This record gives sequence, structure tokens and C-alpha cells, in this order.
Amino acid sequence: MVKFEAILKINRKQFQTKNFKGVLSLLAGNTISKMIVTIGGLVLANFYGPDSYGIYNVFISYIMILPVLSGFRLDNIMILQKGSKEIRNLFSGIVSITLIMTILMISVMGVLKLLDVASFQISFFVLFLTGIGAVLTGWNISQNNLFTKFKLFKQISTAFVLSSLVSVIFQAIFYFLGWTENGLIYGWIVGLIASFTYNARVAKGQLIKVNIPLFKESVKEHINIVKFTYPSDALNAIANNIMPILILFYFTKAEVGIYGMAFKILSVPLVLLSGSVSRVYFQKAVSLSQSDKKSLEKLTYKVIFTNVALIAGFVLVMNTLGIYLLDWFLTESWDGLGSYVLALSFWILARSAMNPIASIVMVINKNHYSLIFNIYLLLVNFIGIYVGVQQNDFLYCVWIFSILSGIGYLVLLAAVLYNLKKNVKVSKG
Repeated sequence: MVKFEAILKINRKQFQTKNFKGVLSLLAGNTISKMIVTIGGLVLANFYGPDSYGIYNVFISYIMILPVLSGFRLDNIMILQKGSKEIRNLFSGIVSITLIMTILMISVMGVLKLLDVASFQISFFVLFLTGIGAVLTGWNISQNNLFTKFKLFKQISTAFVLSSLVSVIFQAIFYFLGWTENGLIYGWIVGLIASFTYNARVAKGQLIKVNIPLFKESVKEHINIVKFTYPSDALNAIANNIMPILILFYFTKAEVGIYGMAFKILSVPLVLLSGSVSRVYFQKAVSLSQSDKKSLEKLTYKVIFTNVALIAGFVLVMNTLGIYLLDWFLTESWDGLGSYVLALSFWILARSAMNPIASIVMVINKNHYSLIFNIYLLLVNFIGIYVGVQQNDFLYCVWIFSILSGIGYLVLLAAVLYNLKKNVKVSKG
């Protein structure tokens, strides 16, 4: 009698590997974390309102940009680096560089704000909190890559849940204490401190005095990451997060808040899947690129199809039943949320195909692909904002951004898949 596993070509061993268990651990932690943030965020949305969420989104945008700029993406080298001593030295060096660069950037921003050269759309106190948040976020990013290298997936998962739970609880506490404008920011900072403290305890002993010659040698060995990946990732961080900052110059805080909520709702499953899969995929891709290029191609297609199918199902539900439920649950101040969800749907679908395998460009040594794409993505932001301002309608801005950036993601994906296929042919030859 033919076994069921044979019909479906199921290999039970693949579900018993440490990598697969790592995916499950990260997926579980990410799922719980995002559920807490999403449900808690929707409940708190009726208290804080779109205006407060607008300021909060501007703050988060800076937090997403600054750690990428300050860390030079050196944390990615830890995944590729061999040798425990070299990895610990890299970690210590990256943390030091991130701290110094963040202090420098926040100081420059503070001086420019003091001289009225730029307002940055936030107060001096929130700018100070941005500095703290950027330093701790940069540290957490480095620690997560360190944990990934040593396959401490459960610890990464625990930190995600801890941060989300503490953030939502304290965001609620700060609201009822009367901090209705910046309570979301304060709560988020407390949650970040909680996850940082946990990560620091797990990584105790990993922080050492930096051996500068060894650090330089490690960086030089993977210099393409600094030359291509860093500029690309820096542009990507700016391109994906600059919209809330810039539109506040031309539109209301409420519009920024509603856009941010739509962005957040649609991004949750993508971040959930990508955050769980991408780390393990990166490790697996590095290994397969050296031994079995055909398997790398198959793995990549499998990740893409699974991710797109799941996100497509979510987008369909959100634009039908989901938006009616949101209209019923949220107050009238959130009217128009459905229009933003619809406008961003193409963008999230196209991005879902590329996001979990984004690290493949480093593996196949095509870092310039990402650099070109992110320059394009940044230009798309400015084009979208220009059209929105000319039409005096922020929704025009969102539609332009969604369509043009979505096309860019699909072109980048096509280029990556073409190169994977080409590498397979070369390896056979």
C-alpha cells in the first residue's frame, strides 16, 4: 500500500531540522507579537485617534531609518563570518559604531532644529527619545543577527513578544495618565527597553574590547556589503519610511495617522512571514549557493509562491470583510481607512514576492540590483508626494507610490530569478 507521505512527497526529516524548528519558533513569536501589537493598536486607536497616530508614525519612521544609517549594515557580516572570536569582535565593534554614529546624527539634527534650519516635525524631547530608540534598536538588530548566527531562534522570538506586550500595556497606561499626544511613543520606548534588557542578558559575555585590526580584516573580507548593501539598505530604509515625515509638511496629522494605520495593517502578515523566514532562508541560501544551486533556485521559488499566496489571501479578506469590520470597530475619526488599504494592496502584494528573499542579492553577489532599485523607490516617493500635493489629495500620492513601487519590486524579482536560473546552467556546464 502506497504511503500518504510518498504521494505528497513529504520528507519527514526536513521537519526535524534545527532550521525548520527555528522557523517555527520565530513564526510563533512573531505571530503572538504581531497579534498583540495589532489588536492592542486597534483598541488604542479609538482612544488616541489619528492625530496622535500621525505623530507616532513620524517618530517610528525616524527609528526605522537611523539604525540602518548608523550601523552601515555591518550586522549582516556576522551571518557570513566564521569563527566565534571574529563574530564576537564584530558584534562589539558594530555596537560601538552604532552608538557613536547615532549620537552624532541626533546631535546634528538637534543643532539644525535649534537654528530653525529644519523642524523634523518633532519636538526636542521626542528627538531625544528618537536617539535613545535608535541606539537600542540598532543594538537589538545586531543581537538578533548574533542570535541567528548561533541559531538562538527561541530567544529572538521571546524578545519580540516581550517588546510588544510591554509596549501595548504601557501605551494604555500612559494614555490614562493623561499623556494623550505622546503616550504611544513613551509606551513603545518602554517596550524597547524591555526587549533590550532581555537581549543583553542572553548575550552576556559576548560584548568584548574591540580588536580593531581583526575588525577591519572581517569587514574587508566582506567589503561588498559596505560598498553595495549599505547604500542600498540605507536608501531602502529612507524610501520605505520617509513618506510620513514628508507628507506632514503638506497634509494633516490625521491623514498621516490613517495612512500609517493602513500601512501597518497590511504590513503585519508580511513582516510576520518575512521576519520568520528571511533569517533562516539567508543562512540556507548561503549554504546552498556553494553546494547546490539548483536546490537554491527551488527553495527560492517555494518561499516566493508560499508567501505571495498567503498575502494575496489576506489582502482579499482585508478589502472585503476586513474593511467592514474595521469600520464597525473604529470611530468615525478613522473614516477613509478602507480607501488607503485598497490603494496600498498592489504594493504589498508585489513586495511580498521579494521581501522574504531580499538577502539573495548578497548571496548571488548582485548587490547593485538592490542599490538601483532603492534609488528608484526613493524617486517614487517624491513623485507620489508631488502628484498628491498638486492634486491637493493625499490619496493620489498613495496610489502613485503603490503602483510604481509595486512595478519596481516585480522587475527586481524578475532580475533575481533570471540570475538564479543562469547560475544553475553555469553549474551544470
